Amino acid sequence: MSRGGWLIADVLVFALLVVGVTLGARYYLHARYDAGYEAGHAAAIAERARADDAAVRRRQQDNTALAAQQAASNATITEKKHEEVQPVRERIVTQRVYVGAAVCGDGPAAPSEAQGTAGGDGADPPGRLVRPDVERDLIALKLAVEEDLATGRACQAVLQAEGMVP
Repeated sequence: MSRGGWLIADVLVFALLVVGVTLGARYYLHARYDAGYEAGHAAAIAERARADDAAVRRRQQDNTALAAQQAASNATITEKKHEEVQPVRERIVTQRVYVGAAVCGDGPAAPSEAQGTAGGDGADPPGRLVRPDVERDLIALKLAVEEDLATGRACQAVLQAEGMVP
């Protein structure tokens, strides 16, 4: 072989060697990068899962504490409401409801002109009892209103005690 042939053969071998080394290095680095990327990705996912689990546990503990506080507040509200409503309930239930100015409004229930009695020795009473169903409904309405007002006052007292309102 001539000197030119050997030169071409040397250049070809050198070029093949450069291409081979380049491809080998590229394959090696790419494989190494992929392994590092996969390991880093898996570590990041595991870290995120641990952080999420810790956050969920903290939130569950906070929710449990908040539920206990709310249960205590509800018990306080209910107790205060019952303490306030019980005497009012007894007063409302024991009083009879009469037809008269208290039920019919400001004016008198009957005409102001005096009329004679039509068969009785005594004078007309100032009012008469209402029908039992009307009395029952009025008592239920009064109780419902008093309970609602007492609940509102008890809620406001608890909110003020917990510093939620001035």
